[in-house]
Amino acid sequence: MRKDDREPKPSRAERALQDMTAALRRECEKIRADLASAGTDDAKARHRLGALVNTIQEDADKYGKRGVEQLARALGFDKTLLYRHAKVASCWSLKELSELLQSESVTGLPISFSHLQLLATVTNSKKREKYVEVVLNQGLSVRKLKRLLAPRAKPEAEASSTPGAARALRRLRVASENWLQRVKLLEAEVLPALQSGPPPPEMLPEYQKTLAQQQELAEQLNKLMDVFRSWIEPEASDAAPPSRRRKGGSLQARAEAAENAQPAV
Repeated sequence: MRKDDREPKPSRAERALQDMTAALRRECEKIRADLASAGTDDAKARHRLGALVNTIQEDADKYGKRGVEQLARALGFDKTLLYRHAKVASCWSLKELSELLQSESVTGLPISFSHLQLLATVTNSKKREKYVEVVLNQGLSVRKLKRLLAPRAKPEAEASSTPGAARALRRLRVASENWLQRVKLLEAEVLPALQSGPPPPEMLPEYQKTLAQQQELAEQLNKLMDVFRSWIEPEASDAAPPSRRRKGGSLQARAEAAENAQPAV
């Protein structure tokens, strides 16, 4: 028999289950299910907290320059812990986290948030996903994962000091997904109210102010899209002058924003 054809050795957790009595094994499976459910809910709550910390840092004018510190005090958490949660939220969107938590490790439990905090220190996304598979397939404890990552801590730190497009794109995708979720919720709440009838005269200034905000947002997003188009569609970018593309995109965004924000009178 070739070495590759041999049956894989059972993990430590699997061996422990095999050595149990049938009664203990049944009780263990019940506890496993309870822990898996509690761990999933806890991880999602911590992710939402981390996403909030990122939002606070992105909009200090709205939440205050000491917003993170104030949040930490109000919740009774250490500020450093909140920043660790935020790093996890930057690496995985809530949807990606939910999918990840559905994958059980050999221990029968989903990956813990403590594991994710360590894995978030790995700046290379491909390497990070490989370590996720190692944790799930080998049932590594947090302590063992920390030892596994320790020899690579210095190279990763050096890599993180170099500005990288991949890291920036990752943050942008995560932020965009969060924005889209919020916009969909707002759309479901706001559009029915706006489409119920024309605005009363006293509300027109508020409509105009809101429209101006939407226009500014559309113009900022247009700048990002122009950069992406210049790399992804170089021929189209060369054919149309940048100023004309920005103007056309902005007008289209303004028209859509006006249509959605202010119903026809």
